[in-house]
Amino acid sequence: MTAGTLRVAVVGAGPRGLAVAARLVDVHRELGAPALELHLVDPMPGGRVWRTDQDPVLLMNSRTRQATLFADDSVPGVTGPPRGPSFLDWCAQVAPHLDLPSEAAEEAKALTPDGFGSRALFGHYTRWVLESLTAASVPVHVHAAQATALAEREDGAQVLTLDAAPELVVDAVVLALGHLPVAASERERELTAFAAEHDLVYVPPGPATASDLAAIRPGEEVAVLGTGLNFYDVMALLTVGRGGRHEAGRYVPSGREPVLLVGSGRGMPYLARAVRPGPVTLEVCTPQVRAGWLAARDGLNVKRDVWPVIEEELRRTWEREGDRRPFDLAAMIDPLAAGGEEPGSLTERLRGLLADDLASATATPRGSATAVGETLARLKDVVRDLVAEGVVDGRSVLSDLHGWFRSVGGFLAAGPPARRVSELIALVDAGLVRFLGPGARATTDPQAGTFAVTAREPTDPQEGVTAREPYRVRALVDARMPEEDVRRTTDPLVQNLLATGLARPATLRTADGDRVTTGGLDVTRTGARTPSGDGCRLIAADGTASPRRLAIGLPVQPLEWNIANLPQPGQSARTLIQAELIARHLFALTPIVQPASVSVETRNHEGGVRDRA
Repeated sequence: MTAGTLRVAVVGAGPRGLAVAARLVDVHRELGAPALELHLVDPMPGGRVWRTDQDPVLLMNSRTRQATLFADDSVPGVTGPPRGPSFLDWCAQVAPHLDLPSEAAEEAKALTPDGFGSRALFGHYTRWVLESLTAASVPVHVHAAQATALAEREDGAQVLTLDAAPELVVDAVVLALGHLPVAASERERELTAFAAEHDLVYVPPGPATASDLAAIRPGEEVAVLGTGLNFYDVMALLTVGRGGRHEAGRYVPSGREPVLLVGSGRGMPYLARAVRPGPVTLEVCTPQVRAGWLAARDGLNVKRDVWPVIEEELRRTWEREGDRRPFDLAAMIDPLAAGGEEPGSLTERLRGLLADDLASATATPRGSATAVGETLARLKDVVRDLVAEGVVDGRSVLSDLHGWFRSVGGFLAAGPPARRVSELIALVDAGLVRFLGPGARATTDPQAGTFAVTAREPTDPQEGVTAREPYRVRALVDARMPEEDVRRTTDPLVQNLLATGLARPATLRTADGDRVTTGGLDVTRTGARTPSGDGCRLIAADGTASPRRLAIGLPVQPLEWNIANLPQPGQSARTLIQAELIARHLFALTPIVQPASVSVETRNHEGGVRDRA
């Protein structure tokens, strides 16, 4: 190995890892020195969520124009045009010239800027970015392996242990991990054991896949708990994914579908996103108001200080859209509770609510309810920035933002494409979806040898709620996403970092000067008031921040919040800002400690050997 070479390993080659890698290559091109050697480590390079072989019925949560892996001049420190295309530009300009599967090629050709592409198609984009990086002028090695441990030598070199290749010795490591796996809860273990004992089907919380759902029999009733985005994935996989199709607003079954009994805490599925999104104007949450919030240091309380401003902003949006009905945010947040004793079955009531929502989402211009959701989406970005600056009381972050506010924001502002709600209504009409109601929960019935699913039905608020008779089913799908917590993760690398003291769980300061421990990794912040060279550094158990170990993405929540979305072009995307800071920081490392020469098998993204370093 030649002297003066900066060797960096990026663990995680999904969108965030690829964004970091792209900035490292770009900054190297700009600076010219030192030489760069880049290693990308991921069992599934390109991203597990974005596998190209997954069912194309699974859709992205971002619009076509809202996704990129390349920084542009909206990111501080980046000048000139982006080094690579956004997803929208790739679909229009690059995809037609690639040897894509015919289905992917046709989808790329037909996608509109405001449409929602399949995750498989975005996976072709991430893998194209990966191939573009490996064809760059600097050595970029792709290891189709899992990182299991990390250690530091006396000379500062980082020694990364891989499960399917020799150890990797580098100058710095960037953790760009996605959703971390977590150990099953006691309840999940009990349900799993009960299902095995009684020949039942239990699918625990986590992303839906066709293989997990394969044991569900055609025609049988299956309880699905959770009505967020993952529910819509389950719905699609068990219907269109089994050969059914939607035609002119009605569903034509294949005969292989089960009957879905759907329930959740709120009882109603997430609301649709606008087909034609409109402009968002903030009249109440002004720059002056935000400046006042930033001056709160770490004493800002979301429920007391921020929510009233948000509610008034949403009211202004409603009135500006010209809706003559009184604005009732409580009824929007919990439509079933607000419905009182309306006539018809619960499923009929929910079908009506979903039809109203779909009409709002597909209207031109968008309906007032959909406009409120779009305004709330913008306000979530404002709150995200407050969390990044560290001014929100730690207890409020955990109880408000990771509790009721996340639920409200997801329901009103982060729902599925409108087509999914249209499909859900068609499935209700076809008798393949029935609703259980709010407060849905599952228990076991040893005597019957089945799961027992109960829910409640709202009545007059003054009279409380009425319990409903349980449904007994042999198949249960928990469509909720598990709560991520590095203290419960089964990821071997994160377990190793915590066990050896190279990392620790983050704590947040509270308004009374105390600190609360969170389930995220502790890193130095990258807020606007943080020195640019200090951000994203992994903090060890002794409180020191390593200049050679950095972390970005989901495992650093709740130091960050609302960062799951893909980076957007032209929007100063937080992921791209952090990628730029990381790249500049690493090239400023002096002196560069040269690791010892080692033989490393470097594999391509299909698992084959690319070369030896």
